[in-house]
Amino acid sequence: MTHDEPYGVSCREECAFVQRLTLGGMVAAIAFLLAACGAGSDDPEPNSPLTTPMAFVVNQDDTTLTTLRLDGKFSPVVSTLSLGPAQPDAIGGVTFSLGEWVFVTHTAGDRVAAIDPIGGPTPILEDFLTTNPADPTGRVRVGRKPTKIYRDPVDKEVLWTTNEGDPDGIDRLAGCTNGGSVSILHNSHLGVGGGDRPRVTSRVCLSGRGEQFIAFPPAPSSGQRSALVASKTSGFVSTLLEAPLAGGGTAWSEIDLFLNLCTRTFVFPTPPSACNAAPGGLFWSQATAKAYTYLSYQSGGGVPEVLEFDHMTPLAVPRFVQISLSGSQSVSHVGMVPDGRELLVIIEDRSDADHVETRFASIDVTVSGALTLTPIASPTLRDVRIAQFQFTPDGRRLYLLASNDGSSLSATQAANQRKDLLFVLDRTPLQLVREIALPASTSHAMDLWITGPAGAGSANGVVVTNATPGINGTVSLIDPNRGQETARFSVGRNPKMVTVYYVGLARSDNQATPRW
Repeated sequence: MTHDEPYGVSCREECAFVQRLTLGGMVAAIAFLLAACGAGSDDPEPNSPLTTPMAFVVNQDDTTLTTLRLDGKFSPVVSTLSLGPAQPDAIGGVTFSLGEWVFVTHTAGDRVAAIDPIGGPTPILEDFLTTNPADPTGRVRVGRKPTKIYRDPVDKEVLWTTNEGDPDGIDRLAGCTNGGSVSILHNSHLGVGGGDRPRVTSRVCLSGRGEQFIAFPPAPSSGQRSALVASKTSGFVSTLLEAPLAGGGTAWSEIDLFLNLCTRTFVFPTPPSACNAAPGGLFWSQATAKAYTYLSYQSGGGVPEVLEFDHMTPLAVPRFVQISLSGSQSVSHVGMVPDGRELLVIIEDRSDADHVETRFASIDVTVSGALTLTPIASPTLRDVRIAQFQFTPDGRRLYLLASNDGSSLSATQAANQRKDLLFVLDRTPLQLVREIALPASTSHAMDLWITGPAGAGSANGVVVTNATPGINGTVSLIDPNRGQETARFSVGRNPKMVTVYYVGLARSDNQATPRW
């Protein structure tokens, strides 16, 4: 059943209505409404979407999205949606909204798939979003090569895509002349009273080029909302402002204020020349109400550093801390802990000719005075490189996937490298709890299945993809407390991404740390 039924309300509308019922009448109402959605049966469908935690798995070599149920009931594979013809690395990212829609960026097709996960017993591919149908000029559109997709933490019914443009970094599809772009999408619950289907509401041309990262300051008590975009190739941060439209709604635009990451100064009215700071992440701290970016200086000519800045006071001198490393060391990952009080820095050390080691350090962003990088003496992960990490929303645990990539290592280091591993660490103090063996494959990706209090849930399970290019892969469900694989599911070719979803997850703020 789709949203275009001419009579009554759809199953999705009824199911969305269930979410707003009072607790006293919810049990009877769920039984009644799910019976209506279940083709006349008194029992809910086996894959009842209102009660089933799911994992959306991106099969890159197939350009498909497989839905798995995680509760161990019935058949684990709910469905596999085709997102277009098979193209290498066609899919960029997956996220979901407060409106219980799932969005997938189709990088190769310059569009975003809007998927209804609760309107029927299996997810429904409702539409491929390209332009706003209310704009006949086609100017309000998803741009060229949409890659990352963010859920706006301030308005969780709003999604942002980063569009990297043509090979030279200019998004000509969106009508941009200097750089890439971002597109803003909106949706709302389709309840009994009606609602808005997903649509592109605004598009902003950027002055910066290359891979882009977004941070979202909270809404001020007065004045306009803002967003920050760091462009990796150009080496500066753009400031975007939201403004109301005369006919209703809002639009965003880039203003003439840019942070030159090489000089650590704000400039206006024109953007600075490109520099080699190469930001590798952009973070907002609710603890300090400031933004932080990690500057990798990948092309050389600068020492890696973390820079703190306040776009609301551009004349203030920003704080920064340089990450001084030996020639055999490099920063592997940087990320903000969920409470916004510190940045975790993961360092790869190749100073031993026979072994590679992963070490940890932190930056307390709440201190007064200078920022300082503090090495963490233990743990040290010997013969391990890191591919991905995530915190639980409560910030108490950290999950790391070992990288299976041996490039840039010496022959002996690569021969000793430990692969196909998941590590579980406590955060305070940082210590290794256990390591878990994974099925042998070329690479892995993960997401955490979070349950518990809103904004402070812990991991009920870890969903890990086991991917090898060109062949069908598997997905492992890991019990992090027992430290073992509890189930393994067959999926499509080269499953390189996974996102865990269940109804109410966006509202509860219990999705784990974003993986950019």
